[in-house]
Order: sequence, then C-alpha cells, then structure tokens
Amino acid sequence: MLSCMLLICTIGLSQQVNLSSQQPGVVDLTLVTALHPLMSLYDFNRMSFVNVEFGLDAKSLHEERQKLLEQGKVNQDDLEKELAVINNEYSALKQKQFMLMNDLQKAADARQKEELRKTTEETNRLISELWQKRNLINFRLANPDLMLPEQTATMLNRIEREIQETVDKVAEEGGFNLILNAAIPYNGKRNMQRSFEILTDKNLSHAETDLYYAFLANTRESAQQKKDREHAAGMQKEANGAATWLEQSRQPAVQEQLPINPHPLVLRGGIDITTEVVKRLLKRYKCDDEVIERLEKLLNKRNPRN
Repeated sequence: MLSCMLLICTIGLSQQVNLSSQQPGVVDLTLVTALHPLMSLYDFNRMSFVNVEFGLDAKSLHEERQKLLEQGKVNQDDLEKELAVINNEYSALKQKQFMLMNDLQKAADARQKEELRKTTEETNRLISELWQKRNLINFRLANPDLMLPEQTATMLNRIEREIQETVDKVAEEGGFNLILNAAIPYNGKRNMQRSFEILTDKNLSHAETDLYYAFLANTRESAQQKKDREHAAGMQKEANGAATWLEQSRQPAVQEQLPINPHPLVLRGGIDITTEVVKRLLKRYKCDDEVIERLEKLLNKRNPRN
C-alpha cells in the first residue's frame, strides 16, 4: 500500500550505493496521485469514476456521458420495480427480526434458544444482503454515468499500484535505495463510505477534474482543432485547467479522498523525483508530449526543490 511511510527500493548487489554520499529521493505522493491521468475521471462529489474510457476528447466524453444518462432513464422503471420488491422483502425481514429478538428474550429452553439464535443469524444475513442490494440499486438510479463502487475500488487500487511501480522504476534507474514521501501529513485512512459531506464547504465539484481532463485530452484529434480551441477558450485558459486542479488537490478535504494516506513530511534535503514520476505516468497513458511538457514546466515552477 502507498500509505507506507518509507519506500525501500532494493538495488542489485552490483549496484550498491553509499548512502553517506547520496541524498535520498523525495516524492510527493499526494500530488502524483492527483495528477494521475485516471484521476481526471474521478467525481469527488459522488466518490466514483465516470464510466467512460480514458483518452476521449472533450466532445466524445460529453457524448458518452449523455448516452449513459439516457440509458439510465431507460433502465429506471425496471430498477424501481426491483427496488420495490427488495424494500418489501426488507421490511418483512426486519419485522421478523424484531419478533425473533422478542422470542429469544422470552425463551427459557436452551435448545429453543439455540434454534432461535440460528434463525436470527440467518435473518440478519439476509437483511444485510438486501441492504447492500438496495444501496446498489439506489446508486445506479442516482448515478447512471458512474462506475459501480466495486469498480471504483478496483480503479483506485490500479492507480495506487501504477504509482508504486513508477516510483520503484524511477528510484531504480536513479540509483536511489531510499525514497521519502514529501506529502502533507494526513493521519486517516481512505474511507469510501464518506461521501461528499466533507467537501460541501469547499464547494468542490467535478468541474475541477473536468478542467484537468480537458488539459490531458490534447489528443491528435483535438490538436487538429487547435485553432478552434484557441479561439473559443484560449491556450492560457486551457493551461489553467491543470493549475486549478493542482491547487484544488492540495486542499485537506480533497487529500482525504485521494487513494493514499501520506504521513512523513520532508522539510529539507533529498532529490525530488515527483515531476519525473508524473511525467512517466502521463506517458504510460500516451498523453501528448505538449501536455507533458507544459505540466512539467508548471510543476517545476511551483516546486522550490527543482
């Protein structure tokens, strides 16, 4: 897990490094996570990823989301009927649970108590299953354009794994056998159950990640429309998309939702590899060289270590 305080990258015996003559590597895991290309599809208000393929231009992204929303309307009646059945079953089981608890308290015979206990456990299990099914249907009704919670958890694990792999590779190639995390300390754990409440006061919406997505979506197709884009929005505004998201991602409320839990704080020293890690992640997703170069300049400008 990326919540580890120190990342130790093993160097082959033939490439041993003298720590007394070399500074440790430093990486800001919060920044790297926020700038992972896939995070441009993350909806912080609803704590899930938009259920589209990464790499679409802005127009195609909008069209795909509209298709998902339209399909959600088509599925709405069937889902609501299924939900009604589940709600009836849930209510019946809750009533049964209440009666079993009363019977269990009144039972005097040990054998009868054991039978009631087993029946109660099975009833509780069924109630739990129905509760999960009901929540899932409610989620699908409210968010037809988003990935299901299980898919979102898989995506976050993927982001975490890819960041770790990239950090390890940069460390190995740079000859570092000690990497420190320079992110702002946060003493919590990722909690997928805490929805948008902690972000409400920050007024953070999907618009900010949309800006970052627009910044990354400098594909060959969008490059062909470069003149139209520059005329409509201006290159400065597009560049600010990444800058705005970079600023937003530093908020503690946002950091709580990122799939890492950074703890150590590096105040001095170390060779910062954050920019290199971000660059490689973007290259992994075949982001445009122009996009990577502009983001690299932005990171170097904001990072006093570089």
